[in-house]
Amino acid sequence: MDTLLKNAFKMQILSKEGFEFEEFIDELFLLKYGVDNYSPIRRIRDKGNDGTILTEQKILACYAPRKYNKADFETKVIGAKNKEGDFEKYQKNWKTEYPYWEMYVNHEVAPEQLTLIQGLDGNTSIKGIDQILSIIDDLTSSKKRRLASYLGIENFFIQDYIQEIINDLLNASNVEDKALHFDKRTLVPPQKKIEVNFEQEDWDGMNSEMILVMEEFTTINNILSGYNDDEINILKRRIINDYNKLSGSFKKRLYNLTDQYTREYGNPKDDEYAKCVKSILLYMFEQCLIGRKTDTEL
Repeated sequence: MDTLLKNAFKMQILSKEGFEFEEFIDELFLLKYGVDNYSPIRRIRDKGNDGTILTEQKILACYAPRKYNKADFETKVIGAKNKEGDFEKYQKNWKTEYPYWEMYVNHEVAPEQLTLIQGLDGNTSIKGIDQILSIIDDLTSSKKRRLASYLGIENFFIQDYIQEIINDLLNASNVEDKALHFDKRTLVPPQKKIEVNFEQEDWDGMNSEMILVMEEFTTINNILSGYNDDEINILKRRIINDYNKLSGSFKKRLYNLTDQYTREYGNPKDDEYAKCVKSILLYMFEQCLIGRKTDTEL
């Protein structure tokens, strides 16, 4: 994951407390294991079970305080006078059928937390924010996006996609690094570009599509501001070269190049990834004048 997306996930997870954190863990593991292999548990009178990973014979426990306190954590796990701890409930109600017990916390695991959990009788473990982020990073792109949407940070996911695509295009580029010259005063407005390069019956549909992908132009511009001129020049040259290797109209080459990059670096079934690829291409085409019938090559 890109640092920006990772931090967005981290901040959202750190903010989850109590039942909200338990609901997040349910969402995460339903995505990771599926409904057939993970079973959420009711929040009241759960008998020490906050979720069950059926394939791993594992019971989960969650601890998500507003602020970590060692004494409260010990009470949560092993109990206190007249208060049963989660681990005791697990031993009494679940251990025979599910021999593994794992606790999840909404913060970094403290040394005393690790010592306490590892000292319990049985197959026990504890995972915190760093381990949760690692689980998220291993999810497929579509599942990661669904989790980002659940947490209200889908916009960061799009930024991560765009950053990833740009880096992939740069890292795989073997093009000659030479200067590209263009005059911004002659850039063709999107509406004019559509009229020049598409049949009239395609204008309405392409207008709608252009509006959709132009939503990401500001994001692309902001991301590219972090690259030096040589890197941006290589990226432009890579796209121009690949575009010029294709044949047909601007429309046909745009769609074919979008499909080529989506298959090469992403997932052809991921519509959001394809949209980000097309956004980058159209952004670069605007910058380099590609698309005018009189100027398909620089």
